[in-house]
Amino acid sequence: MGYSLTQWLRRQQARYHYRQALTQTRKGNVDAALKALPQALSHHPNPADIHLELGKVYWQAGSLDTALAAFTEAIAHDPSNVRAYGNRGLLHCQQGHDELALADWQRALEHQPGHALIHYNRGLLHLRHQHYTAALADLDAAIAANPNLAEAYLHRGHLHETLGEAEAAIRDWELALCNDLNLDQARIKLHHYHQANRDRLIAQRLQAGLALKHITVTAQQDDDRLHIQVHRPVGVGINYFTLPDRLRTLMISWQMDDIHSFDLTGQVQEQDVVEWRGSYKLFQGQPCPPARWSRVLLTAFLIFPPLGIPALACAMNLRQAYQRGDYLTALRASKAIQGLCRAGGIISLTLVTMLVGYWGYQRLYGPPEASASPLELPAKPLTPPGIDD
Repeated sequence: MGYSLTQWLRRQQARYHYRQALTQTRKGNVDAALKALPQALSHHPNPADIHLELGKVYWQAGSLDTALAAFTEAIAHDPSNVRAYGNRGLLHCQQGHDELALADWQRALEHQPGHALIHYNRGLLHLRHQHYTAALADLDAAIAANPNLAEAYLHRGHLHETLGEAEAAIRDWELALCNDLNLDQARIKLHHYHQANRDRLIAQRLQAGLALKHITVTAQQDDDRLHIQVHRPVGVGINYFTLPDRLRTLMISWQMDDIHSFDLTGQVQEQDVVEWRGSYKLFQGQPCPPARWSRVLLTAFLIFPPLGIPALACAMNLRQAYQRGDYLTALRASKAIQGLCRAGGIISLTLVTMLVGYWGYQRLYGPPEASASPLELPAKPLTPPGIDD
């Protein structure tokens, strides 16, 4: 009985050292963890766990060969230890021994087929070797096992991008961000794709608006500046002197708040020689939009003040916006003034029409005058017939 008690005490002490080592590992104290783990090794009931943690700590310390030996020792104690196979495979992969890594991961999946991280790591290895079908299968399996694994969505999005499947890639990057808002790679990829799509749409609108036959227009937005490139085939002419004003007129009509200037570059297709280059302010030379002061004052003080007062405020801010270079705000203020004054006039005209109509109705169909005097009651009550006094 004394022997059993001694063994029990040693096992409890080994468990204590093991927990202490895990705590030090989480804190990043590698030396303290390496000191505590061997003390737990001799009497711990699961020595494979100790060797596994030793391998992870040695790996963290940079002793890769010692870590590899520790993982192998863990597998020797427990041939079904999935974590030991997974970590040893990952270490093999880091050292460039891809075949050994695949073999370890295959053994781990034989014991636990639905292990998300092993499918994920094997998928990355297949992706690195451009084995896209196998990579997609592993990433799909990782996501099926753990739908919250944001990195699996991220790399599956990269795979779809490589295969030219833009919509699937965007969907995966969005799912990656939904599971980890700090995943900057997914955010950057989405930004680039949305920006490229926006640039393509702008180029298509410019191409359609200019109606230039056989001439290709491309566009790229950089902050508040739009870079426009025009490529013409040999033998097709283009008037570069009037083209900037045509572009300016088009973009002003679109009222794009985030574009204030543009560059124009003209080239001949399949040639590197630039035949035109210029930078332009988008709203340069545009007259100040009309404030319509006379209509504003009439609406504010005579026609319909509830709408005239906001129109007056817009008219006062319009000039200030134009002077500070905010042409679009001034243009919107001018349109708001026009709309408010027009609405005030319509409301006032409607009210006057209703009042005139009501007055005319009263004149034509007012209450009729009395045509006869009311009946008078008799002074004495009438005697019923056939009754004598």
